[in-house]
Amino acid sequence: MNRLSFIFFLFAFSAFAQGNKIDSVIKKQIEEYNSSFASAFIKGSRGDLVNAYTDQTIFMPEHSRQRVGRKAIEDFYKQWLTQAKIASFERKILELQDFGNYILEIGTFDETLNLTEQNPFSYIGKYAVLWKKPSQRSLPLTIATEIWGSTSYFDDKNIPDINDSSVPKTEEYSVSDKLASEIKEQNKAIKDFVQNRQGAEHAKMFMPDAMYLTYYTPILSGEKEITDYFTEHEKPGTLSIDKISILTSGIIYARTAIIEFGFYSVDWHDGENHGNVKGKSMNVWKKNNDGALLLFRQIVNHD
Repeated sequence: MNRLSFIFFLFAFSAFAQGNKIDSVIKKQIEEYNSSFASAFIKGSRGDLVNAYTDQTIFMPEHSRQRVGRKAIEDFYKQWLTQAKIASFERKILELQDFGNYILEIGTFDETLNLTEQNPFSYIGKYAVLWKKPSQRSLPLTIATEIWGSTSYFDDKNIPDINDSSVPKTEEYSVSDKLASEIKEQNKAIKDFVQNRQGAEHAKMFMPDAMYLTYYTPILSGEKEITDYFTEHEKPGTLSIDKISILTSGIIYARTAIIEFGFYSVDWHDGENHGNVKGKSMNVWKKNNDGALLLFRQIVNHD
């Protein structure tokens, strides 16, 4: 075991012994942020929307490409608010996971927006925000990553049409260490399960207490819900996967988890129908008691 893996195991064991305790001050700060963000979103105050982002923030909006950095994120909100009037917006926190130097927030959102000459649209979904703890307690949290997706299928015409032409292409993560190599091997296994329509085997890549936040679906929690989903979603049938890639764009080594940022492309056909689907994900990996690297939380959406 190399030094990095050994340190990771030490932190993981410590966190298991202590449990997932969330600092009340941090919880309150996140709640206050959500409230102030909602207020700024409804008012259309673009500058106030990006206060918690940094030049390193990875931003993963649904039906749009991954963006990195405050400037690119502000451009997204500029386009969104130019095209839509936000009538209401609310986030509800479902859980906070403390990974030592990072906090993972998972919740649901409800946004009512009006595009020009269209009826109000209720955009309902789930989200995840990875917060980075500051070096000094007196400083505010910052957002390392944000991703969201609807709980049901919807037509693109109901939300702003975001121009991603200036957004750089997502590049594959080039660093290679033991844990990164393990993640690459796990992704290769997932790729094979998807292509071979082995949904039940795919579900085994998740921990028993995992959460899966995928596209157009409510949050799936626990072994049964996740297994039922993959068994149905990836069952053998007329649909075939012609080509698939699952790549890593970055990794954060938190003290008690590994957070991977991924992107995928899938070419498929079903009879005479065919197409390509691209998307991205935030994947939270942990080691189980046997030392196997499994998914603890996964959040996925389409570009």
